[in-house]
Amino acid sequence: MTKYRLAIVAAACLSACTASTQSPPPLSGLPDTGKPALHAVSDARLRELMDSMNTLMFERFMAEPDIDRERRLYTLKIADAASDLGATVDVILSRLPALNLGSDEQTVFRALAGKLRQQAETLQTQAKLNQIDGIQQTLNQTTATCSSCHALFRKLAP
Repeated sequence: MTKYRLAIVAAACLSACTASTQSPPPLSGLPDTGKPALHAVSDARLRELMDSMNTLMFERFMAEPDIDRERRLYTLKIADAASDLGATVDVILSRLPALNLGSDEQTVFRALAGKLRQQAETLQTQAKLNQIDGIQQTLNQTTATCSSCHALFRKLAP
């Protein structure tokens, strides 16, 4: 049974090899020189490569509607991230008892957490309303709030 399968595979390979050595039929409009023209033989591959290069070249240059769609998608991602950030404020506040802070320090910690929550909500609103110009400034303020809190309290975490 194995010799039979081997014979079938060998016959298939042999027929494929002999079929590929036959020259393609001459194309109309090209002189029949008995030698296939390189561009005629490679026509399908050349078209595929040209299409690929065109796609790569012009993919970078999106039309205005495409740019707007991409911008809306990114702002929705920013809104989701801002929502997640706002939700973590409760987690941050839950760490307060473990920090063993004094009364004044707890007030500062709560104020920074409240500020972070407010900035996250502002960022989420700006993103949902596609207010691109305000997002960067709010993001910078949010980063500054995080950095301030880390500088004051991160070293105290157990």
